[in-house]
Amino acid sequence: MKNDAFKILAGFIIGATAGLLAGLLVAPESGKGTRKKISDTADKIKHDLHDFAEETLEATKKSISETVDDLVKGHKEKDQATLKN
Repeated sequence: MKNDAFKILAGFIIGATAGLLAGLLVAPESGKGTRKKISDTADKIKHDLHDFAEETLEATKKSISETVDDLVKGHKEKDQATLKN
């Protein structure tokens, strides 16, 4: 499920980036203006990707932590059950 959400978000970011760049390249403007727009767009994409990477990293850390906690809990319960027998 999380992998599907990641694929959808990544596809959206790639599609939005391609659309923005295509729009900039076909817009009637001077070379200097187009280069400025491309630079600004690249900076925005860089910022968005940085935010996306941070969010993904935090979600991954949380998922790993929850998995480890579940494994430790299961192991403790198994040990307690073994001691009772």
